[in-house]
Parts: sequence; structure tokens; C-alpha cells
Amino acid sequence: MSNFVPTIEINPFDLENLIEFIFKHEKILKEFGGIKIQLNFECQLALKKYYTPPICSTTQIITKISKDQPIYSVEKKENVNKYFPQRFPITNEQIFWSSLKDTQEKMTQSSVSRIENQTLFCKKFSKNTFSIHSIPKQSLLQLGGNKVLDHIVSCLTRSSGPGGIYPLSNNEQELFSLVYHHQGGPRHWLIIPAYQREYLRKIVNEENPLVCLEHGQLLIDPLFLDKHHIKYHKLIQRPNEFVILSAGILSQSFTEDSSWSESIPFALPSWIQQGYAFPSRSHSQCDLHLFASSIPMHLNLLENEFILKYLDTSTNQQNLSTDQTHSYEFVRQKDQNSYFT
Repeated sequence: MSNFVPTIEINPFDLENLIEFIFKHEKILKEFGGIKIQLNFECQLALKKYYTPPICSTTQIITKISKDQPIYSVEKKENVNKYFPQRFPITNEQIFWSSLKDTQEKMTQSSVSRIENQTLFCKKFSKNTFSIHSIPKQSLLQLGGNKVLDHIVSCLTRSSGPGGIYPLSNNEQELFSLVYHHQGGPRHWLIIPAYQREYLRKIVNEENPLVCLEHGQLLIDPLFLDKHHIKYHKLIQRPNEFVILSAGILSQSFTEDSSWSESIPFALPSWIQQGYAFPSRSHSQCDLHLFASSIPMHLNLLENEFILKYLDTSTNQQNLSTDQTHSYEFVRQKDQNSYFT
């Protein structure tokens, strides 16, 4: 029930106008949940030189939560002093999943660390170079002004060795996400499109009602997804490649070796049209407020007249289908009911 997401090569002009480029491919993005972007030889990135952010020592405790199903919990521990045997190289997904089978608990140094308020992209850059820090201002988030944009920062992550795990999670605030692979071993992604999310939740909760998909502490073997006919898509991201993740998806990944990645959120009009921007929308059945984002993304921070103008413009550009137009009218109806206050 899986295949690889599309890979698209991009030129400097489209990279400079990346949000418009994503608009053009949004139908594919929604279907697969993600797209891989490869840069052609003319593209130039605004990257820092000779800079390595400080990181702290962490470990990941991986526990199989079901005897009969290949579902694992992933718990991060900071500064654990313990001897770890040499890890076997991870060269493909078969080796990775085989290393997890038939284990009750496994502690590994190959963890993923999140480095706050750090970036490997320049925040000041020339017009002929690209930095991910330009993306939020190109997107729908610009309508929130500094109240929103001041809270949009990139997230730099470090995998410290073979088999570093990024557990199953949703994008922050259900936004779109742009992920760049700076350097290191390939990163193997598994993406579950938004339209499969609730079906997956139903199946997982039948196995364990206490499991939450959104807490970032779960890892699911593709065999489980195949068994229950849940559609998912794969991709392998290598250095100097971008991955675009659609709003509302779930994703998990692991690295073959140590690596650096950086991501930043952004929004398209469909983020509003499909209801992800509304505070009342919640996928989680548990106390997700404990894991709440620091980004104040409620629509009352956005000027209503500009939202509708932005949606009108994007509707004309994309020739939205009938169902998208219904979503657009839903936003207008919300306006008539004074939802944006």
C-alpha cells in the first residue's frame, strides 16, 4: 500500500518563488503528503560557513508496546551515562526494522537532538541566493504580521549516528513544512497522507486505546500499515535536498548515519480552507495542550479582509476544483457569522 513520493527538480527562479511553485503542485502534495525537491546546478543557498551549534547528549529508549504488533514507543532521555555497544551500520530500511524486531527494550546513543534558536541558513542574504527564512513571509502567514512571523523560527535537528529516529508526529500547528537536509547520512521518510490519518487512529486505538498519534513518541513498522491497508508513501532524502510536507499529515523517519536537518513551517490558503487553522479543530483525544505550540496561530491574529483577498487571488491562480470552492465558501460563511473576531 505504498510507493515513493514524486521528486521534482527546481531551478533558481522557482526556488526564489517557492511558495508559488508549491501552489502549482499542491494537488500532488495533498495526494502523497509530501514532495521531494532536488536543486539544479544553478541554485545557490545562503548557508553559513564553518559553524557547528552546540548539542547536548541524549539517548532514545525504544520499547515494543505490543507483543503481537510492530509498534514501538520512543522516549528521549537527556545526559544518560551508560555504555553503549557499537551500532551496526544502517544502509537500508530492512536492516533498520530488523534491528528493532524481537526486542523488549533497546537503548541507543543514536538519538535525535533538537537545537533551539539555531540555524545553518543566513537570515540576511542576497536576491540570487535562497534561505528558508524567506518562506513564512512568502506564505499566508504574512497576513498575521509580526504577531505571527516573530514566532516562526526554523528548527535545527541533529541525528548523532546510525538509526537516529524521528518518531511519528504531525506538523506544528498542522501547518505545511519545508525540511532541508544539510549533511550526513540519508534520511528515510514514511508519510501518511491527511486522508488516512483518522483511519490509522481507529486501527491503533483498537490495539491500544491509550496511544496518541500526535505526541511524537510512536514508531510504526510499515508491516503494520500494510496489514491494515493503510496508504503511506516513502522517500529517501539526501544532502542538499528539500522535502515539502503537506498540512494535516503524519510522518516518521530514521537516518542511516549522523546528519543535520533544518525545517520551517508555512501556510497555504488550503490550511484555512480545510479547517486546520481553526482552534476548534483537534485530532488528538488526549491532553494535547501539554504539548502545545508556542506559535500564536489563531485566525483572530489575521485581518479578515486580507484573508479573503488572499484566497480570492489563490483561487484565480489555481483554478480550484469544486470541493475546494466549497471550502472557500465555508470560510466566507464563517466570516458572515463573525467567526474572525
